[in-house]
Amino acid sequence: MKNEKYSKKDPTSLCARLLDSAGFPIDDAIRSAWARHTELIRECNRVSSLVSEGDSTRLESVHIVDSLSLLAPILKYRSMDPLLDIGSGGGFPAIPIKILLPDLPMVLVERSVKKVGFLRRLIGALGLTGVEIRHGEYPRVTTDLHPGLITARAVEKPDQIMQAITTSLAPRPKGPVFLCQFSAGVDTLSPMFHVERWEDEWTRMKLRRGTLHLIWRKEEESHPE
Repeated sequence: MKNEKYSKKDPTSLCARLLDSAGFPIDDAIRSAWARHTELIRECNRVSSLVSEGDSTRLESVHIVDSLSLLAPILKYRSMDPLLDIGSGGGFPAIPIKILLPDLPMVLVERSVKKVGFLRRLIGALGLTGVEIRHGEYPRVTTDLHPGLITARAVEKPDQIMQAITTSLAPRPKGPVFLCQFSAGVDTLSPMFHVERWEDEWTRMKLRRGTLHLIWRKEEESHPE
């Protein structure tokens, strides 16, 4: 990200302004880590198919900014339990967030062998700790996991992922919050789920791709005997 006075037109500059106002000023170490992330994606993209060719030229202004737009709901709903990222691919949104919040434990699920290899290389290059990578299909490889947050930013079959996630959600407050960045299945969810459209300054500045919904299973009501 650019280390300069905020620009009203540059998405990365607007992102830095919002992070600063939220109490997360971007220092050289964070900026360098994000730059290394994008550098490795461009280096490995032809082999690992991490992003589209068009997106490879705008990783900072699109993918990193969009990933960081999840900061506010993550801060609000984070717990001691890990963030589960499904279909991590090139590391979005998990890695930019992890760089900003190094103490947030994460589990990354990816079914592609090549992308798993990339993620391992990326985590090693950045010196990140508290990140576990699981190779395989969700939810088969996470049956033992109890996440506090779930993300699934760019999955191939969002309708199937929505069904798998909502089927596995435990009721709040023990169950996780799903930060949903796709629309498939949102409008047809059962009333047992809380569905909240999240809008903030990131939305108003058009720094977030698509619509963000927060989804969780409502706490089960107790009925007197």
